[in-house]
This record gives sequence, structure tokens and C-alpha cells, in this order.
Amino acid sequence: EATPWSRKNILVLYRRVEKGRWSAGVHDPGGGKMNTSSNEALLARLEAVERDLIQVQEDADSGWLALCGVLILGMQGGFMMLEAGTVRNKNVVTLIFKNLWDTCIAVLGFYLLGFGFAFGETQGCVIGASNFALSELWNGEKVGGVSGSTFFFFQAAFAGTAITIVSGSTCERMRLEAYCAISLFLSTIVYPVAVHWVWGHGFLSSQACPDARGVFHPIFTRSDRSNGVIDVAGSSVVHVVGGFCGLVGAIMLGPRIGRFAPLTGEVLPIPPHSYILVAFGSMAIWVGFFAFNCGSTIQITGKGALAGTILTNTAVSAAMSCVTCTATSLLLDKTSDRLLFEKEYEALRVQNSLVNAEAVGYRRAFKVSHAFNSLLGGLVAITGSCSVVSPWWAALIGLVAGWCYYLSSKLLLRLKIDDPLDAFPVHGVCGFWGSLAVGIFCTDEAVQHAGYPHVNEACKSGEQFAVQLVGVIVIATWTSVSSFLLYYAVQTFDKLRVPETMEIVGMDLVDHAAEAYRIEADHDEIGGSIFRMQKTLMGSEQPPGGGGSPPEQPNGGGEHRASPSGDQEITMSRSKAGRLDTLSSSMESIGALLAGASNNNNTSTHGGFSPGAAINSCAAGFEIDTEYRPHASAPPPGYAGMGGGGAAPPKLQARPGWGGWYVWSAPRDGSRQESLERLAMLKDGARPTGLGGGVV
Repeated sequence: EATPWSRKNILVLYRRVEKGRWSAGVHDPGGGKMNTSSNEALLARLEAVERDLIQVQEDADSGWLALCGVLILGMQGGFMMLEAGTVRNKNVVTLIFKNLWDTCIAVLGFYLLGFGFAFGETQGCVIGASNFALSELWNGEKVGGVSGSTFFFFQAAFAGTAITIVSGSTCERMRLEAYCAISLFLSTIVYPVAVHWVWGHGFLSSQACPDARGVFHPIFTRSDRSNGVIDVAGSSVVHVVGGFCGLVGAIMLGPRIGRFAPLTGEVLPIPPHSYILVAFGSMAIWVGFFAFNCGSTIQITGKGALAGTILTNTAVSAAMSCVTCTATSLLLDKTSDRLLFEKEYEALRVQNSLVNAEAVGYRRAFKVSHAFNSLLGGLVAITGSCSVVSPWWAALIGLVAGWCYYLSSKLLLRLKIDDPLDAFPVHGVCGFWGSLAVGIFCTDEAVQHAGYPHVNEACKSGEQFAVQLVGVIVIATWTSVSSFLLYYAVQTFDKLRVPETMEIVGMDLVDHAAEAYRIEADHDEIGGSIFRMQKTLMGSEQPPGGGGSPPEQPNGGGEHRASPSGDQEITMSRSKAGRLDTLSSSMESIGALLAGASNNNNTSTHGGFSPGAAINSCAAGFEIDTEYRPHASAPPPGYAGMGGGGAAPPKLQARPGWGGWYVWSAPRDGSRQESLERLAMLKDGARPTGLGGGVV
């Protein structure tokens, strides 16, 4: 009792006593002499000490896993900020609610069914079939040497991450009810089955198909000469599942209104509304990934050095991916000088219209979105191999991940697939690459050091790469097919995508009766949503033929200018309502749109160019100017685009309530084509069929 005994000395002494080697007068390792009058009492005492040490180890491992699980759950806050900052501000509340909701659904779904399907007793090496609702974990049972309840919590946090990925691919146009159904399906069926295949006793696992003697049979050899699929922290199980489910959803939903030009198919940029939220969210996710990867050791006692290797590999891969993609984008992409042009050459604006798109130059710029998304892509790519590769290989994995993200993001746009957060390039493509990278860069010694049960040369022989390839293809196929069936079932009932009017107005006001940003606006000032824009621009209506006067202008009224034809005077507004600063978009895109419309020589008849599509484009963020007219009984003088020598089409005949604000813009050739299409047409879903060429 007076001598400090280390754990090692106690266990050595215990083993000697147990083997009957103890004799009177034997000196202890510390140099003292012990009373050996009762060997039985000494043995009992040492056994108690050993039990205490084992309990301390289990408590430390459970605490480690609980801490990592809490940090992983905290990643949901990072995903909230990232997605909320990337979407337009009219859909921020919806994105926040969806991230909260899918986390709750993931926890409940995984608790009731998912955990049993993932880690229950295997049926045919395909799916688990026991331990539903944690029915076998309430009596102190251990899983992998840690508390079973703690293990469940850790795995439920993983499930929430996989589901959140889908939100990024389908945001701004998927119904909330449909998203809830997808989340429940993923957390109870799709994700747990993939978990069972790789991390349970499924046919892809290193502990595959145990027999009565407890012997495992992993693919390909079904013996200890194979390791099964190595996926340390979820490159395939978490990120490929979430990424491919999101891709299927993005394809079936179709692009957001205004994402691609209706005439030319050109990509119209919809930039993040808050880069600050994007930055904070991405950095929070980066911190969470350290827990994501390190926690996959399950235990910390005896694995501190392994956890250090994982931390280093995770940091190196993410940093290399970010630098690689940002540099590639800087060299290959050219960015419009629109914003700089507006700031420095405001005087070049003509009659308050848009700047001529041909005057806007291009230059190279550092793409913030590419930087943060590629950072996440590097994190995703290293999750599969974080404990079985060296830092040099981790850097190479991150380098390739940066290129994988960049090229796949460009490919989606070329294919007209709208993924608002690039969730598929980040998680699906980089996760696929990360799964293959295990087989390319792993070493047999590192695999055994990481705790995999078999001693073999699968990495050296190349077998591991073949196993990884088969595994990730199987998981991607399973996810894609099962997700398609669910999306198709929901689409059959017309419950998948929100109505167009709701999409234009914004889901925040319709689904939640709330706005993320409350901005006190003047009479004609834009706040945070298209709905506010409509209320503002429709604020004062005049009866047909009644003339009347325009509503009172704030700050001294509007500026009187001659109309393009010179035959009448109109009242112009250079207010925030006219500019839509909160929804500004690229000048070159609207230039291309107008150029495509002007190619008709402004002679097309009613129905040629769809103003509905143009209004949608405006809703997507084109800068516009406005003017007030007391009534609209005929098109402006000199306008020949409406057919019949300037006669108004039926939808533009004078009628009650048609006085008010109208929008106009300038095409590439400098001439001004006016649109009598009023924003009020969006009210109650009223949509025109066409006004003729040259109208925006």
C-alpha cells in the first residue's frame, strides 16, 4: 500500500499469483517486501484492481465516443449555416427547419428500425433483424468494448449526416412533406442496409457472415486472406449514400426556375446570399470532421497514436483539396466584371437600364464557393482511408479530390442538373473517389495497425482495390435504385415539387409564414423576398382609361424622362424596388438571354417569346428598372414585337387594375424593347403565354 504500483506491475504480479508462482519473501517490482500470509486475499484484491482498471478503460472509451458523437451532431449546425447561406434569402427559414427536422427524423427512425437493420443479427448477410428500438441494449450490454447506448448515439449522428446531404441537392423546390418522407426512408431502410453491409455482418464487411464458430467470411476469398471493404469513417457508407440519393432527387425535381436561360440554356448564376454563413458553416463542418474520423476508432485507450494519424491525414487532405481546386478554378475560369463595372462605371448606364452586356469584361477571380466546397470534398475523400494511409498519400488523395469536385461540378451544369450546394460533387463523387483511394494507397501494416482483424497481403496484391470498387458500385446502385423508387412514388401523387408560384415567392412565407430577414422598407423598396417586391410594385392600381397619377414617390419622387419613342413622358424610379439589389445576377447572362430574343428581329408574333420565362428569370435575380403607367390600353409607340402593327395582344387589353408598375430592360443592340408584362401577373398564378420577340 505504501509503494506506488503501476498497472503493468499489478498485472504481472496478478499473473504470477494465478499461476501459483508466488512464494514467501518474493520482492515486489518496487523493491519492497510483501506480507504473503494470505495469497487468497491478495489474489482477490488484485482481481478487484483489474476490474477497476477495465471499468476505467471502458468509461474512457465510452466518454471518447460520446464526445465525438456530440461534435458530429454539432455538424448539423454547420450544415444549417452552409445551406442557409448558399440559397436565396427567401428560402432560408425553410432550409433551417429542414435541417432540424431531418436530424429529428434520423434519430427517431434509426432508433426504431435503423439500428436493428444495421447492427442486428444478420439474415443472409444482407440485413440485420434484431435489437429494434434498442431492445437489447438497456442492461449494460457492450458493443465493441463501449456502452451500447453510446454506440447507438454515435451511429445515429452518422445517420443524420447522410440524410442532410440530400437537403443540399434538392433545396429551394422540394415540398417539405416529400423531404420528410425521403428522410424517414433513408434513416430506416437505405442507410442502415448499407451500414450492415460494410460495418455490420453484411457480405461486404471485414466481419462478414460469421458461422457457428465465429469465423468470418469476407469477399473475395471468404477467408482471412481478405479484408472486406475498408471504410474507416464513411466515404461510401455515409457520403456515397447521401450524394447519390441527392443526385436522383435533383434530376427528378428538375432545375430551379431561372437556373438556366429559357432560350439558350446558358447557366444563370444564383450566387449565395451570404458568404459569411457559408464560411462559418464550412469551418464548423471541418471541425466536426475531426470527430467524424477520429471517433471511428470507437476506442481511445491504446489508440491515441492512431487518432493522431487520423487528425493529421484529415487536415492535410482537406487543405490540399481546397488549394488545388481554387488554383484550378483561378486558371481555367473567367468571371464577369459586372459588379466591378457597376461600381466604377455607373455613369455609363443609359436611361437607367441595364449596362450593355458587351461592355462588361471578364477576369480571373478566386471563387469562394469552389474553395469551401473543395475543402469539404477533401474531407469526404479521406474519411474512407484516414487510418490506413500515410500523410503523403493523404495529400495526394486531397489533390485528386479537388479536381474531382471541380470537374463533376462543371459536368452537372453541362448536363443541366441543378444541385444548389454541389452536394453530389462534394459527397457523391469525392466519396466514390475516397472509397477507391483506400485500395490504391493502403498498406497491409497500416490496415492491421488500424485494428482490422485479418493479417494478409490484400493491399499489396491489389485485391483490396477490387474489393473497394465492387463495394462502392454496389452501394451507389442500391442507393440510386431505392431512392428513385421512392421519388417516383411521391411524384406520382404530385407531391414532390412545390408549385411555380410558391417557388418564385419563396418557401419561407408559404410554408412558415416567416422571413429570415425583417427589413423595414419604404413604399417601393424591396425587402427580402419576391412577395414583398410584388406587394411594393403592385401597391397602387388605377382603373382602365382613368389616367390618374402615379403614387407618391419617396424621397422627392421619380425622375421625368422621355420615353424611347420620344412621344410621351413617363415617370422613372431609381429606387431599390427598381434595382432588386438583393437579387442581382450576372450581366452577361441577361445579355445572352436578350440577344437570343433579339435574334427574332423583333418581328415574332404573340406567343413567340415567353414573358413568363422572363419573369421567372427576373425572379431568379436579374436587375431591372421600373416605370409607372396609369393604365395600359396599348403597347408603347413604335413597338413592333406584338404583331398586328403594334396592336396589343388580348392579355394586354385595358382592364380594371392594370395601372401600376411595369418592368423594362435593354437588349444588346442598345435599342430599348419594353415589356408591358406587369409583375402583378404572378399574383394568383396568372401567367401569360407570350408577348413576342425582344421582350424581357
